[in-house]
Amino acid sequence: MGELERNLWLLALLVISILCICHMCSLCVFLGVCFSSWGDFLLDTISGLVFDTAKEDLELRAGLPRQLLLQVETTAVARRRVSGFLRMLADKLEGTKELLSADMKKDFIMNRLPPYCVGDGAELSTPGGQLPRLDSTVRLQFKDHIVLTLGPDQDRSDETREKMIYIYHSLKNRRETHMMGNEETESHGLRFPLSHMDALKQIWNSTAISVKDLKLTTDEEKESLALSLWTECLIQVV
Repeated sequence: MGELERNLWLLALLVISILCICHMCSLCVFLGVCFSSWGDFLLDTISGLVFDTAKEDLELRAGLPRQLLLQVETTAVARRRVSGFLRMLADKLEGTKELLSADMKKDFIMNRLPPYCVGDGAELSTPGGQLPRLDSTVRLQFKDHIVLTLGPDQDRSDETREKMIYIYHSLKNRRETHMMGNEETESHGLRFPLSHMDALKQIWNSTAISVKDLKLTTDEEKESLALSLWTECLIQVV
């Protein structure tokens, strides 16, 4: 192989490598998340699991032995204690339906591109169509751009904080500053008391549902939930 052929071959390999890297970067930008792993998910969820378990388990709230944090090496007793706690958490996890992964979901949706829209994208920030009423039928829109999570009440700082439902979305994310390292990125969404979970799951899992069939105690709560989601452009009347 001559010098020219070898140089052309190396140039072709370089071009192919650059195209592969660009494709991976484009995929990362499209998804709005950079290679999240099971380890990341575990780090995000285990803190919530410990938080919930500590409310019921006195041992998790017991004080640490004196000088434990000052020791050069962790003692065998401490290792056995931590191992026991981990086994207990694993057993509890088997019967848990909800995992608190709010931080990871929130970070994902904050860095996700907004839905593609033709025009100025007004439908992503201004609700349109009919106002939802009790007799209206509604459906979720932009489902791939919304996450529903559970987390402690962020407005309270005491140890008895109750869980709240948080809904985050990417509808108001700015396409022109996406993945540009903008420190001013903020989350957009709503929050509801835990009593609204069944009604929200109905909306999430249904193609369309009547507002009056939502699993809430009063008609006022049903209309208020629908109006809140509609105002945020998350549902539409069909």
